Amino acid sequence: ASKSGEGKRSEVNELRTLLRNPDVQRDVKRYRDVVEKITFYQTLGIDVSELFSDMVLACATRDLVQKKLVYLYLSSYAQSNTDLTLLTINTLQKDCRDSNPLIRGLALRAMCGLRVPNLVEYVLDPLRSGLSDRSPYVRQTAVMGCVKLYYLDQSYITDNNLADSLSSMLHDKDPQVVANAVIALEEVLSARGGMMLTQDIAYTLLNRLKEFTEWNQSAVMGVLLRYTPADPDEAFDILNILDERLKHSNTGVVLAAARLFLHLTSGMEDMQPDIFDRLKVPLITLMSSSPPEISYTILHHIHVLVNRQPSVFAKDYKAFYCRVTDPGYVKMKKLDIMVNIANADNYSRITEELAAYVTDIDVELARRAVNCVGQIAIKLPESTSACIVILLAFLELQSDYVTAEAVIVMRDLLRTIPDEADELIPQLFELIDPDMFEDEPASKAAIVWLLGQYGDLLEDAPYILEPWIDGVEDEASPDVRLQLLTSTVKLFFKRPPEMQKMLGRLLESVTENEMNQDVHDRALLYYRLLTTSPDETKRVVDAELPITEAAVSDSDFEAAFKEFNTLSVVYGQPSLNFTVQTPPYCTMGQVDPAKALSQAHQQGQDDDSEAEEGQLVDTSTFQQNNTLPLVEKPHLSPPEFEKIWVGNEVSAVVKDVLAGVPTTSTADEIERALLRSGIVMMASSPPQNNTIKFYFYAQEVGTGAFHLLEATLELDSRMLSANIKSTTQESSPIFAMVVRQTLANGNLIDMM
Repeated sequence: ASKSGEGKRSEVNELRTLLRNPDVQRDVKRYRDVVEKITFYQTLGIDVSELFSDMVLACATRDLVQKKLVYLYLSSYAQSNTDLTLLTINTLQKDCRDSNPLIRGLALRAMCGLRVPNLVEYVLDPLRSGLSDRSPYVRQTAVMGCVKLYYLDQSYITDNNLADSLSSMLHDKDPQVVANAVIALEEVLSARGGMMLTQDIAYTLLNRLKEFTEWNQSAVMGVLLRYTPADPDEAFDILNILDERLKHSNTGVVLAAARLFLHLTSGMEDMQPDIFDRLKVPLITLMSSSPPEISYTILHHIHVLVNRQPSVFAKDYKAFYCRVTDPGYVKMKKLDIMVNIANADNYSRITEELAAYVTDIDVELARRAVNCVGQIAIKLPESTSACIVILLAFLELQSDYVTAEAVIVMRDLLRTIPDEADELIPQLFELIDPDMFEDEPASKAAIVWLLGQYGDLLEDAPYILEPWIDGVEDEASPDVRLQLLTSTVKLFFKRPPEMQKMLGRLLESVTENEMNQDVHDRALLYYRLLTTSPDETKRVVDAELPITEAAVSDSDFEAAFKEFNTLSVVYGQPSLNFTVQTPPYCTMGQVDPAKALSQAHQQGQDDDSEAEEGQLVDTSTFQQNNTLPLVEKPHLSPPEFEKIWVGNEVSAVVKDVLAGVPTTSTADEIERALLRSGIVMMASSPPQNNTIKFYFYAQEVGTGAFHLLEATLELDSRMLSANIKSTTQESSPIFAMVVRQTLANGNLIDMM
């Protein structure tokens, strides 16, 4: 690593020499090539901050390409060279007054992107001038520069009334300036809930909607969701304007317009069918003509609307037929929608289509098709007879997985129509072989339930159960064993002579040998009930069963409907469930150990024990299970270190502020602290531009996996940041936690 660092430093020195060479400076093309090479090195992650003063001089050029590259460099390294950055201000201010609007815009963007708090006062005047510039490009840049300034120092926005200036930009002649102003106002006024939408502003945005880019149209319509029309007539006027957006070819624009449609008519219950009917055609068109990923997203939105108004989509059931080219996830969603839109007029054609999918080579699709036929039979009583015929035909296919799913559906169906059992049960057991369900525990449990519930209708019921009763100890599924207990007791009261001895053997085997607590306790319950009161036992096991109903999660659909055109629709849950996180959790680049540490203390963890330093986050997916033992004295040669570093991506990041002011001994303290946990230094650099770099490595016990760490200590800000690369990605977050805990134990950082 040290040799590599020396090589990179020599290249940087060579670039500095070229930048200062008068012959190169006189040759515009050669000078630009040097600047391009510096930018190339910068994109590779090579530190070229030492060239900052030379690059400041390079921005004094009329070459537009070179200016762009120099401005990019200055924006990247301004924060680490705050003193030298002041030298660029005069050049940037001069460029902000240039006759070329491209140069004015680039200079203004570079000034706003310096992110140096001490220089904010120099940005304000060019920013004001940019907002009133005659060039739309400069005005666009100035508007977005206000957002950058807001995140750098919010007081400058309020003290200088920049929000009012942005509001005036809403009436600009250029549509991109208007769209940028809307987005900027949403950011700078976020504390107040966003920009204020008056009727004048709302109508201005609506009338210019088609002038915006597709992205901006979606953003503006998202803002307009906060506008409430004064009366229904105004709402209809707005709907007429939005109607054209529903014909757009971009999915985002159509969905944004659809959400605005639904918002404006939310209080008009009598208009809902008409509104849904208007949204139906563009959504189905996009669904049919878009790539699979977009079709899947649109199908989720259609499903939300179908749940509200299934009759609106009922006539278009053929649009949801599966195509050969559809991927599995799209087909599954189409099947769900077909179940929802099935009614008395179309169920026969929908079930015929579903029956065709049962012979598909996709096993999951075939299973889902069988299940959907059962859902339609439960949902529509008038379809029950036809669906039973189809389900019995599925059994004749003699396909293991189709038969297994059909048996489960039959069980659910018979709970809905128990009167059909006299005719259905004999036919069912003529078409199935009970021994074919050894690898299908859910189907086996369904067969056992049918034998217990309707065993009096089947002469051989006790003898079908007997092999399973005698082999209960070999049955792997607890669900099957539980169902076997209940069904045996049920059948005992219906066929006592044949079942008495079988029941005795089953209860004896389970009470003596069963390891599953639920199954064991169920057997004890039945045994004690039978010995105490057989009549009470019969009342318990023969209790009236609730009728199976079609499963509909109205609450999930309602939450998705309120957040139409968001990820909530695809996830099927409110955004609060997946946008708000609480620690302990790890994400790439962010590790928050506070809650994890407190939980570790509550569980009796000893923070002074190095063997338990890894128990800081929930790492149930790791093989080591909350521990990360490291080799005490690992060995890794510099060439091996460089090979691993180049061949792997950054998998975790650590960022902390040192607890105290850095001194000359801080670097040694960091090295000693990490060494105590087996994290060894490979190389380090002397302080340059108030920055020290370290390279460390560690090796896991057992797996032998290496973790490499590149740390940077900024002496001015006390910021210690580290990039971690590992030969095994899974344990990178826990290694990051070990690093932080080790530094905290050495009183170098404060984790709490």
